Amino acid sequence: MAIVKMSKFTLLAFKSQKEELLERLQRFERVQFIDLKDNEEEELNFLTSSRQGEGLSKIQGDLAKINFSLDMLKDYAQKEGALEALKKGKTTLSYGELERRVNTIPWEDTYNSLKKKDNDLNSIKNELSKIHSEIEVLSPWVNLDVSFGDLKSLNHCGYFIGTIPKMFKDRFLEDFNSNIKNSYVELLNDIKGESYILAIVHKEEEEKALEILKANSFSKVNINYEEKPIDIINSFNSKLKTLRIEENNIKEELKKEAVNIEDLKIVYEGLSNKELIAGASDNFLNSDNLVVIKGWIPSEDGKRLENNVKSVAKDNYYLDIKDADSDDPNVPVLLKNNKVVSAFESITSMFSVPRYNEIDPTPLLTPFYLVFFGMMLADAGYGLVMFIAAFYALKKFKLDENQEGFVRFFMYLSIPTAIAGIIYGSYFGDILNGVIPIKGLVNPGEDVMVVMIAAIVLGLIQIYTGLGIKAYMIIREGIRNGAITSAIKDAIYDAGSWYLALTGGLVLIGGGALGLSPSIISIFKWVMIVGMVMIVLTQGRENKSVGAKLGAGLYALYGISGYVGDLVSYSRLMALGLAGGFIGSAFNLMVGMIGNPIMKIIAGTLIFVAGHVFNLLLSALGAYVHTCRLQYVEYFSKFYEGGGKAFTPFKAKNKYINLKKEN
Repeated sequence: MAIVKMSKFTLLAFKSQKEELLERLQRFERVQFIDLKDNEEEELNFLTSSRQGEGLSKIQGDLAKINFSLDMLKDYAQKEGALEALKKGKTTLSYGELERRVNTIPWEDTYNSLKKKDNDLNSIKNELSKIHSEIEVLSPWVNLDVSFGDLKSLNHCGYFIGTIPKMFKDRFLEDFNSNIKNSYVELLNDIKGESYILAIVHKEEEEKALEILKANSFSKVNINYEEKPIDIINSFNSKLKTLRIEENNIKEELKKEAVNIEDLKIVYEGLSNKELIAGASDNFLNSDNLVVIKGWIPSEDGKRLENNVKSVAKDNYYLDIKDADSDDPNVPVLLKNNKVVSAFESITSMFSVPRYNEIDPTPLLTPFYLVFFGMMLADAGYGLVMFIAAFYALKKFKLDENQEGFVRFFMYLSIPTAIAGIIYGSYFGDILNGVIPIKGLVNPGEDVMVVMIAAIVLGLIQIYTGLGIKAYMIIREGIRNGAITSAIKDAIYDAGSWYLALTGGLVLIGGGALGLSPSIISIFKWVMIVGMVMIVLTQGRENKSVGAKLGAGLYALYGISGYVGDLVSYSRLMALGLAGGFIGSAFNLMVGMIGNPIMKIIAGTLIFVAGHVFNLLLSALGAYVHTCRLQYVEYFSKFYEGGGKAFTPFKAKNKYINLKKEN
């Protein structure tokens, strides 16, 4: 359970073997390449950077076509439920099977067919939009019972067609009818504050009529049609119907083509792998005949790397593998833990990956995380539900590596949740009270101080553990550098002094409550003083002047207030456990208040299930977040820095399918 030992390799091979070699290394899935574009090694200055511009561009173009095809078909493919999809899982293929499948799938024909249908659908969409716009323009004139052509053919009369504000309508009609004797005015529609009118006047009165129209804010409408509005609209509606039939026919064809979506996903995976291979070449250096590859590999896989290279290059290669320098900040970090601890690696990674010369904090946080989460959720019923759900998912669903780790994470957390629930006597809140005489060892509602003291003690254990790890890391570094004596001193100064100060202070404060004699308490008072003096005298030892040393030491001693704050933070172990229990009990109380037996069965069941599911999710989220905070702020601050780079092996993406790893 530690950080995997890494090695740095240098590989020289013939340029002609590069692509096949990369395919082999991709299937191997255990190497991470080093980018040599900014190479500073003089012996490699004669080499040039490797580029795959044209080939990479072609692959990316094909991937764009596949993505277009997948996006086009996804709305027409048969939908799977989330649970059904999890049970089915991703298709699993070997690299060889994937390559054979890709070579036999006529994906370009599918793309060309889909591209044509997309163009046709866009053309129909534009035509539909245009027709709807025209209908919208013509709809207010639907009551006009003459054609626009007839109006345009008038010889002795002029006509005006347009709108005036509805508020001017009555004034306009009175003014127009009074002053224009030889005229005809028809009000065709009132829509959204506008009155749509047609006015016909004798040519001799056309100018006078126009003046009256302008005085009433007339807005002329130009319509470039000859037929009656209703006839034009009917014609458009007929065309709309035809276009929609065409659109539906194309969509039906797309539904039939959606059977190709799985094949397209396979092609996508194949092309993605080729893109990765082409892109990886940018990390290498070339001569006319040679390619130089550098990278990282877990030391335990060095022999397997050589076997993979030899299977391609035969004896025509040079491979050098050296242990990584522990102080090299560029060494990638790979964590290796047992099945339980590995489920908690995401907690570490979310904070920061450890540096190569640090320790993996995951095994050190796992037991605390389990206990703290259990105390915060603390319900045997919730723990049982979590365990059954997680166990069912692991047995029935085909999960990928990340999904499986996430499910196992909550399955492990369900165990301390159930244990804490049994200790508290909490089974879906207080649902069993008065039904089955099961009592917990502690009643958190009444024994608040007991739970509080337990939380503080657990916090103190974690803080002391953090200081112990810090001392271990100091000594380990001293052993590695051949300065064990100095390292032991540093460990005593940086961890031992705090042990003395904190232990003495805690006994001084709480010794009386624990029943310790005054003489014992007096001893621990001096233990605290010794620890504080050590802190003042040693924490600034890196400074040169005495004043600076004492100033830094006094400032470090002020940090004891931070430890007090840390201990208080652990009270959340009590607070969240109580909150979740009270909320669960509140839902049970609501069920108990329903008097009607039938309603109690129907509504009570609904309230009980919905309420406790809500409480489980809310409480689990709170426990997850606050347990993480205790690890990151109160625990990691004592010994852990992080800042490492995760090992990212050269391998397939596995977006749509799972590729079987090969040796």
